[in-house]
Amino acid sequence: QIIVNVFVTSSKKSFTKGRDKIKDSPDEPLERIRGQEDKRWISLHHEYTQESRNADNIDVVFFGDSITQHMLNSRAWEELTKMYKVLNFGVGGDRTQHLLWRMDNGELGFKRAPKAVVIMIGTNNLGVDRPVEITEGTFKAVDRVRHKYPATIILLVAIPPRSKFAENPIRRDRQAYNELLEQRAAGLGGSTRFVAFPDNEVLDPSTGEFSRKYTTDFVHLTNKAYEALVVKVLMPEISRAVADASSKSRDEHKRHGTL
Repeated sequence: QIIVNVFVTSSKKSFTKGRDKIKDSPDEPLERIRGQEDKRWISLHHEYTQESRNADNIDVVFFGDSITQHMLNSRAWEELTKMYKVLNFGVGGDRTQHLLWRMDNGELGFKRAPKAVVIMIGTNNLGVDRPVEITEGTFKAVDRVRHKYPATIILLVAIPPRSKFAENPIRRDRQAYNELLEQRAAGLGGSTRFVAFPDNEVLDPSTGEFSRKYTTDFVHLTNKAYEALVVKVLMPEISRAVADASSKSRDEHKRHGTL
């Protein structure tokens, strides 16, 4: 009996040590392998990489997780694509570290800089990583875009509410993370712009509850929520970003005598 107990205790310690060693870091690029026996994640990544290589004169590229990916099925996306040439590089379940890996492995392969890049990532890190850690990962993604495409305007979008009830602890982490995004973006000048999520539209003003009119499962968004986010909030920001990036690009060409 003593031998068995010693073995079990030793195994638990060994497992804990191993788990600590392999804990994903939000600011270190990581390929998604666990739970991907069907290779759907890497297959989608290869598609996005090819799209970026083949793209010509793209106005806006969206990077994110399922909340970005599901925009493709919304009426708001239809409105957006009537006005701009847009690509959507959202992948369900992605955390910041997965986005970094995708960026490092071909999804920033545009021959000509996009006028604007929209980044909305981090909700899948909540409950696993601290807000400050998630922020570091997100700004490493921002840095990659800024380094490769200096004239591109980055729109850094706050992540939507999580959970039905305002008192859920994950709401506090979400608020802390969004506040950190706003603070860090403010220090980068006009080329990186924070975009607040329209909480006033999707949350009950008296209770803070996340209404089912705006969410399917208290994480993902309905058409009505995408209208509030994309049409009412993001499209005016994209319009300004595209105009500013175009002006910036013209100034660069003039400076180098290439117009």
